[in-house]
Amino acid sequence: MNEASSQSKHILLKVFLIFFFLVAILLSVGFFLFKVRPSESLTPISSQASEESKANRILAEKTDRPFLGNPNAKVVIVEFSDFQCPNSRNEFFTIREIANKYKDKILFIYRQFPSIDENSFYLSLVSLCANEQGKFWPWHDKMFLSPDKQTDSAFLTSINQQLGINQEQLDACVTGKKYESRFLEDVGDAYQLGVKGTPTFFINGTKIAGVVSLADWEKIINKALEINL
Repeated sequence: MNEASSQSKHILLKVFLIFFFLVAILLSVGFFLFKVRPSESLTPISSQASEESKANRILAEKTDRPFLGNPNAKVVIVEFSDFQCPNSRNEFFTIREIANKYKDKILFIYRQFPSIDENSFYLSLVSLCANEQGKFWPWHDKMFLSPDKQTDSAFLTSINQQLGINQEQLDACVTGKKYESRFLEDVGDAYQLGVKGTPTFFINGTKIAGVVSLADWEKIINKALEINL
C-alpha cells in the first residue's frame, strides 16, 4: 500500500474508534449465534406482508448500493455483511450460487456492516470507492477468497492492479472520505433494523440472521417467488 493509502487508513481509524464501542456491544452476541441454523428455525415467508416487513423494506432496500440480479424482481434479498467476518465469508459461496441460479428472478443488494475491527471499517470504505470505478464485485470476491491476506498492503495493491483500479483515484476517494455518509447510512440502518451480527439478511423485509444453507435458501426463495407470482 503506498503512502497515501497508509495515511487514509490512519485517518479512518480515528473515525472508526468513535463507533467501535457501539459495535463491540453487538459482538458480545457471539460468533455461534450466526452459524448455520436448521430449517425449522428460519423465519417463514408469509403471504401477508406485515407492517414490520414493510417498514424494513423501506430501510433495507437501498437500490443505489451494489447489487446482482434483476432490478425489477419481485423478490429482493438484502445482506448486511463484513469482509472480515468468517460467517460472511462462508455465506459468500452460497450467495454466489443462488445469485447465479435465480439471477433473473431476484435482486440481491449488498450493504456494509463492519464489526470486527478497524480493518473491517477500512475495507468497507475501500469497497465503496472500488464501486465508483465499477469494480465492486470483483474486488468483493477477491477479499472473500483471500481472507488471510486482507490486511496485506502488497496484496491489496496487487489486486487493485489486476482489476484495473486506478490507485490514485482510489486513494483520493478513501482519504477524502467520499462515501463516508453512505457507509454510515448502512450502519445506521442496520442498527434501526435490529442487525446484531453478520451476515444478516432481509427477504422482502423479513429478517434472517446468520448463515443459511443452500437448501434452505432454495426453499425460502421458491416460497417467496410463489407468493409474488
